[in-house]
Amino acid sequence: MVKTGLHVLAGIVLLAGMCSAQERSLIIRVTNPSDVPRESATISVPWDSITAILTGIRPEFLDVKESGKDAGLRYQLFSKSPGNASDCLIFQSDFKPHETKTFTISPTNNQPQSFASLVDARYVEPREDLAWENDRIAFRMYGPALAAEVNNGIDVWTKRVRYLIVEKWYEGEEQTPKIVYHEDHGEGADFFSVGKSLGCGGSGIWFRGALYQPGVFSSYKILSTGPIRTCFELQYDKWDVNGKKFAETVRITLDAGQNLNHIEVAFTPTDIPELSSIVCGLVKRPNTQWFRDEQYHWMSLWGLTTDSLVNGYLGTGVVISPEQISGWNADTAQYLAYEQLGEQKQFSYYAGAGWTRSGDFKSVDDWNNYLGRFAKNLQHPLQITLLRGDKSK
Repeated sequence: MVKTGLHVLAGIVLLAGMCSAQERSLIIRVTNPSDVPRESATISVPWDSITAILTGIRPEFLDVKESGKDAGLRYQLFSKSPGNASDCLIFQSDFKPHETKTFTISPTNNQPQSFASLVDARYVEPREDLAWENDRIAFRMYGPALAAEVNNGIDVWTKRVRYLIVEKWYEGEEQTPKIVYHEDHGEGADFFSVGKSLGCGGSGIWFRGALYQPGVFSSYKILSTGPIRTCFELQYDKWDVNGKKFAETVRITLDAGQNLNHIEVAFTPTDIPELSSIVCGLVKRPNTQWFRDEQYHWMSLWGLTTDSLVNGYLGTGVVISPEQISGWNADTAQYLAYEQLGEQKQFSYYAGAGWTRSGDFKSVDDWNNYLGRFAKNLQHPLQITLLRGDKSK
């Protein structure tokens, strides 16, 4: 859309001025319009907007810097579709309430850029799990090997280190003697119990007062493993609700510095039984308290991680945008947030966990405030303006 010299693309404004072909930098102005801070906020810039100004630029030869700082920022090219060319460049920064920052993207003649990854996703055999993590938290979805014991619930692995641990913990299980990841050896552990529930934010169909789940995933595609964002898709092909059979695709995205996954659910074909709702849930745990916020549309569960106080407290949570949520519910196993299925048969929400022993959350107030800030910021996205610049100036 073009209007009075401004090119507007996906919430990003490109100010098109009188510029020569020799200009070799792109200035990005980013504003946090919210009255709450943002930590490790991900800034996404369309790649074609960058190449329109930095013609011929190669993605591995870029510098991304915050104005007034010498150190370059970690960045990543990301493609939203498997097999397709990257369509956006992402990087991260912290923002105070209503703060504006300026960043510069420019070519570099140095060695190709390489960054240590803060995220990972991997398919693990022989268990056939899909496990993923960032610098704060880790999760797992069970695969076909355990189909008789579990369903499509999301498992939580609590961490108290910033480095990646999933590969190491799986390898420990195969060693002799075994290093059991259900015990904390100084890095955290898998204390969470999922069973056949939705776990920490799994999704299902609510039909005539009952929850339907699809079982374990049938196939997977890992779309990205960092260094900032990990993203993958799970396919569920064995749905049966009241005799209707259909498939579901679940895309999960986790960025560095965040405790919540972005979960996008889509069904095909779309002839799901009428009067159905799609739900996401938090499995009930002993000695926990349930919270919900009607204004900003989040719910949480907080309590002891295990029956031992030494393992601290664990919070789980779900955040849903206002246009998605229809209400709250519960069954014997979990608390639920639900939406009436519309014509698109899609559902988008955020779900994750926070642990006191990670050092990020000291109390239930810390966890609930985190969810509240996240929900507010979801309703007030970053404002991004692209400006042409001249590296020589």
